[in-house]
Amino acid sequence: MVRILTFILAGSCWIAAFAQDTHLREPASGIMLAHSAFAHGYRHGYEEGYHAGNIDINMGRVLRTRPEECRGLNSGYSSQFGPRAVFDKGFHAGLRAGYSDGYRGKTFRAVQALRAASAAYKEPLPGPYARYFDQGFSLGYNDGFDHGGAASASPAELDVRLVGCKSPLPPTPNSLTVRESYCEGYRRGFVLGHADGFTLGPASARLEASK
Repeated sequence: MVRILTFILAGSCWIAAFAQDTHLREPASGIMLAHSAFAHGYRHGYEEGYHAGNIDINMGRVLRTRPEECRGLNSGYSSQFGPRAVFDKGFHAGLRAGYSDGYRGKTFRAVQALRAASAAYKEPLPGPYARYFDQGFSLGYNDGFDHGGAASASPAELDVRLVGCKSPLPPTPNSLTVRESYCEGYRRGFVLGHADGFTLGPASARLEASK
């Protein structure tokens, strides 16, 4: 019995690890997911949200509109992914977008959206600079979401190279390097957020993710 239970637990861990590795091996976006806790959390959140939304609409359930109505969903977080707080922010953003798409019968678009945000991506600078990338990514996502929802005439997919960057970071001894890392994240987050804002639209029912 112990041997069977051990086998089952080992199999469960292997399945979870395989699913995570699948995200990190996705063409074009896998490298960014491996280095960005926010982007990786978004990928997990979108998948969970899409699945939940699809089930709810097919079961004739009422649309969920509050974060607390989605308790129990597995974020799939691992300490290897980076800071938990950053991952969770990405997860909630992805959950909001994925649930809306799944409930409304939209195409699963997380992979394509993350590929667009990962265009010409280079590995981030090591050490403390990685957190500036994710800081920029998170704020860029929020700005992009608002912009995409308001500018209905804009294309759903933006070119990362054409996105500007507004940095609130104070001057530091390595301010140029810090700003570069921050803005690299901001532009990519903006592209992803814009795609979500454009797709959900200002008049669409949204699952309001916690900030």
